[in-house]
Amino acid sequence: MSKSLLLFDPMTGERKFTDLQMLSGITGRTVGSLRTSIGRKIKLLNCYLLPIDTPLSKLRELLAKEVILDEVWRDIPGSRWQVSSYGRYRSWLRVQSNRCVYRLPYHGTKCTSQTMAIQINGKRTECRAHEWVYKLFVGEIPKGYVVYHKDGNKSNNRVENLDVIKRSKLMQRQCTPVRAVEVQQLDLDTGEVIAEYSTLSAAARANYTDCKTIRDAAKRDKASIGFRWNVEKEKSII
Repeated sequence: MSKSLLLFDPMTGERKFTDLQMLSGITGRTVGSLRTSIGRKIKLLNCYLLPIDTPLSKLRELLAKEVILDEVWRDIPGSRWQVSSYGRYRSWLRVQSNRCVYRLPYHGTKCTSQTMAIQINGKRTECRAHEWVYKLFVGEIPKGYVVYHKDGNKSNNRVENLDVIKRSKLMQRQCTPVRAVEVQQLDLDTGEVIAEYSTLSAAARANYTDCKTIRDAAKRDKASIGFRWNVEKEKSII
């Protein structure tokens, strides 16, 4: 059984569990080649491949190392914290006021929003990580509305991925049967079905890509990220 590893995205702070066999299929590289990349960034995915027990301090260093040219930082009022247009957080040290430390949200899942604990006006305040991004880069959240992630990925807190919706409408959406798509992942050389997914989003998450990439490849009958794809007719699921 392949040893579990961590894929860390320094642009969003998202952490995913993976193994060398899975990454070999996605990247087209051999397991041996990928093994030498542990501790380094895989450029194709823009993620670091790390041991599962990598300390939080190392993840913070990698966040700080990542330079994003169009990233904009804004101050969180009443605190020593800042949040960026990419949803990244950092705080300025009290002792060394010219030095900051990058912070990671509580490790959430796709169904749980990421959380931050911030000192605001001297009081520890817990907040959802995406809400400060929306407030500082878009505006106040209207009464009765909540901020949601357009692509469904609650680790993607970039301002472009955020919007507001009435709380009642969001609850209605969550209770409505989901339109699902059967997706087949095919070997590029043999055409053999090597994996099946119930939805496009599940296929995209498993292969570290987005729904549009897979949908377009299937529609044009062209290879994408090292595979061919079949997308079947939609069906309703709960």
